[in-house]
Amino acid sequence: MADGFTCPVCGTPLEQMRLEHGVFWACPKCGGRALSVELLRRTFAREAINPLWLRVLNGAGHPGRNCPCCGHAMLEVDLTEKPETPAVEVCRLCHFVWFDAREIGELPPRAIPVEPSATRKPLALVPRPLHRLDDPPLTEWWQQLIHFLRQWIG
Repeated sequence: MADGFTCPVCGTPLEQMRLEHGVFWACPKCGGRALSVELLRRTFAREAINPLWLRVLNGAGHPGRNCPCCGHAMLEVDLTEKPETPAVEVCRLCHFVWFDAREIGELPPRAIPVEPSATRKPLALVPRPLHRLDDPPLTEWWQQLIHFLRQWIG
């Protein structure tokens, strides 16, 4: 359990998961994810996140479940402007965004800046992220060890 955060769907304590540039919280039972808007901006295309946050600021949604962080009602808004995409819940106070299982896969990843070839690192020396957002939570220490070894062995 991380900081006493609880899943707004099933009430299970959330587990803290680390990315190379931030932390998110995952429900080991239902697969939901809680991320800050700031982490979303660092991870996914800003063209997808900024309109989402504008919909929240404009109140373009309806009351949703309670925030896993502060407990206030989140605002349920459409993830994108496309009609077939799911709605997510966003806390205006904490800036947390709740994704039910597999909803986060709807967001386009942020483009990786291309480095000039002279400053490129050899592929084997580039560190890999500890965890991906769509990976299931790793609950046992040995699962984390296997995941870590797979990352570095290939």
